[in-house]
Amino acid sequence: MTARVFHTSDWHLGRQIGRYRRDAEVDAVLDEIIDIADEFAPDLIVHSGDLFDSSRPGLDDIRRAAQALRRLGAIAPVVVVAGNHDTTHVLAFVEYVLNDMGSREHDQARVRFATDARPDRLLVADYPAKDRDLTLRIGALPYLHPNRFTYDFADPALTTATYAQRMRTVQTDAYRRLTAGSGARDVLVFAAHLFVEGAAPSYSERKISIADDYAAAATDMPGVAYGALGHIHKPQRVARAGFPAYYAGSPLQMDFGERGDTKSVVLAEIGPGREPLIETVPLTSGRRLIRLEGTLEEIAQRAGRVGDAWVKAVVNVEAFNPSLSNTLTTMLPHATIVDVEERRADAAHRVLDRETSTRELPGIEDLLRDYLPGRGTTGPALDRVMAAFAQLQAEPDPDDPAPCCEENLLTAAIAGRPLDSIDRSGLLTGTDTTTAEAAR
Repeated sequence: MTARVFHTSDWHLGRQIGRYRRDAEVDAVLDEIIDIADEFAPDLIVHSGDLFDSSRPGLDDIRRAAQALRRLGAIAPVVVVAGNHDTTHVLAFVEYVLNDMGSREHDQARVRFATDARPDRLLVADYPAKDRDLTLRIGALPYLHPNRFTYDFADPALTTATYAQRMRTVQTDAYRRLTAGSGARDVLVFAAHLFVEGAAPSYSERKISIADDYAAAATDMPGVAYGALGHIHKPQRVARAGFPAYYAGSPLQMDFGERGDTKSVVLAEIGPGREPLIETVPLTSGRRLIRLEGTLEEIAQRAGRVGDAWVKAVVNVEAFNPSLSNTLTTMLPHATIVDVEERRADAAHRVLDRETSTRELPGIEDLLRDYLPGRGTTGPALDRVMAAFAQLQAEPDPDDPAPCCEENLLTAAIAGRPLDSIDRSGLLTGTDTTTAEAAR
């Protein structure tokens, strides 16, 4: 007796490469995903987050998401987990449209969205398998920004714990709710959008959300029949003995950090008391991403093998070449050149090179840490300010109707007040008084 789970993730609808949209590629890969799902005939389809790339997606991308999810919902029930790029209000609108403008009962919906991580609102749902002796039970955990622990969880200990410790508590509670009342015929699935330690990112994800401070421990993952993970764009299995958890990855190479990745979806056949059968099926839609580096002569030797692709060219030149872009366009007639970087051997530094400038210029944290002592903010007060600023640097929470303003957060941090005591209704007012001085 087995049940089948189809796992896809990180569509990032609306994502551009340079200034170019990729609608034709996205439509093609969505068709491919739906065809694979139809052939597999799953009992449950899981999308593990980042349906959209922007917190405010365009209407075309909302339509594209609704159409694709409706087609998947005709194959099997679908659960979509909110990712760090997604917005609760946008997902709620898509869910409303998909469920006949709210005319269906929520438990009867073919497409359901997990957008709330609070213990009393965590999505735990049962879906009967085609083998009627089995039931798939899924617990779905959306992306949890560190700030959410301050406002969404009553346990004060969570506000001072590390992110991994916080996630351990949340996942333990999710597992407790998932197993409550379950029997021998229930097959448990855990879906989440998070960064698990040891996972290999493509480095096209937001850097702050894949830092070590944001990593959840692999050993803290609940022991279930299958774990459907999202957030990391490189398809891979999570290294945890006895727990088959997979990142399905993004369906297309999103930028040049992913140019070596083979994209895929995951097919899982699972059941009680048996080894799971896991298959990753490669996705073939989409144009290749190619980085060409060398002199014009060296690039010309490779140009015939490029074909229809997105290209980043790094060209070694002896002097400034005003016609370089046109030369490359002629050389690569079927490719789209996204970026051209010109390198000269006699230049002390590369000009307008992101990696060089990021490495050589001080970061804003360093600038702030140097500036504040001169304004009288030192010691524990300085540490509190920097901790508050680290929270601000993480992804903003677009779901909060009254987001925290930077002035209030920094003022509270300097004064030593807890963040949940902040009046978030507006900005501090004043003339030429700094927040540090106002707090003192």
